[in-house]
Amino acid sequence: MMFQKTCFFTCGLLAALSPLQLIADDSAADAVPSQEQMMEAFGYFSAFQMGLSNLGFTAEDAPAINRGITRALGDTEPSPEMMQMVQGEVFQSFIQERVQAAQAEQEEASNAAAAGNIAAGQAFIADLKAEDAGVEATASGLHYKVVESGDADKMPTMEDTVLVHYKGTRIDGTQFDSSYDRGEPATFPLNGVVPGFGEGLTKIGAGGKILLYIPSELGYGNNPRPGGAIEPGDTLVFECELIEVNPG
Repeated sequence: MMFQKTCFFTCGLLAALSPLQLIADDSAADAVPSQEQMMEAFGYFSAFQMGLSNLGFTAEDAPAINRGITRALGDTEPSPEMMQMVQGEVFQSFIQERVQAAQAEQEEASNAAAAGNIAAGQAFIADLKAEDAGVEATASGLHYKVVESGDADKMPTMEDTVLVHYKGTRIDGTQFDSSYDRGEPATFPLNGVVPGFGEGLTKIGAGGKILLYIPSELGYGNNPRPGGAIEPGDTLVFECELIEVNPG
């Protein structure tokens, strides 16, 4: 069991480290670090991987954390005293408080970023409407422009599944998704995608094309997928080509 845990940890560590090779300084490629430097690097990476700073731990906490690490490395079996402590309510509350504080801080930062992006999106749509009379709006706040109306007898409803080619960008032109780049259209149930995308495709028939301008409340709001190109509060732009409608 101990071997399996060590293997899983080592394999996971190596997998997590591999992306760092992409940002490594080539000038240091020929330098051979010492064992001590590599152990320091291991500790450095582990702290980031465990998200210690995100939980409010600082350099001032390092001596106490290091004492725990030193004790663990010197023990052949887990200490009953330490295990009892980490399983106790006091320790659980200690960690939970830090998790909640970190979440609150992250939410505050996300809301601050979203406010700026929401305002930028509103200005973008206002300029768009002023410059292009073909841009229409729905009661929900979705804005769109029909490029080709398609087959009026094959208009989808929110209960239908569609085959569609699309490209999605932020208002600054940053692309975050494209079925064209993947070389094949995508199939979606309209009630299973972000509200603005689903509603927008009901405005054209099969064979039609449309531009969608989706405000954040009809898109991913203030909580898009972490690490993706979409930011909190982003207004999204989609170019869509409705290929086929499959009634739900």
